[in-house]
Amino acid sequence: MTAERPGTFVAVVGPSGAGKDTLLAMAAEALANEPDVVFARRIVTRDAMTELEDHDVMSRPDFAEAEAAGAFCLSWHAHGLAYGLPACLDDALASGKTVVANISRRTLTEAAARFARLAIVEITAPKAVLVQRVAARGRESPDEVAARIARQVELEVPACAEAFHRIMNDGAAREGCERLVAILMASGRRAG
Repeated sequence: MTAERPGTFVAVVGPSGAGKDTLLAMAAEALANEPDVVFARRIVTRDAMTELEDHDVMSRPDFAEAEAAGAFCLSWHAHGLAYGLPACLDDALASGKTVVANISRRTLTEAAARFARLAIVEITAPKAVLVQRVAARGRESPDEVAARIARQVELEVPACAEAFHRIMNDGAAREGCERLVAILMASGRRAG
């Protein structure tokens, strides 16, 4: 089934440690009974930390093969890893659904070229909070944490984006989730 108007791809972006995965998981739970909102599961070439991340894992060779075969509607490389969104998300967008995905800020230009309707949600936090959260993951040394935070890039919003929202996630996660849910529900109404 194809909708009269394609759905909206909602790109959730922000620096490491901003709490994107936390807010996305909470929003997915809050919207579990909303059939018109689809939360994308990324495919990543790193094992998921189950309490912090929700993605599927693929080896580097398998990822490269899948990428070459067109298995992803969007893919990118960051922090020494490969990330992809499954091509089946195109069907959800074609049927008018809102598709929500955590992507790299550096991929927004490709997302703008790839998806007919794009909205952007930046989730961020003060630098001290980012450092604390990234260090708490325990995946990187203090020097690597500092380097990761220093690599953060400024957000460039493509001119074609239909909406841009910023969530300062420095308070209770519940507050950030409520804001994200409201944004996603509004994106769905705009798609209709």
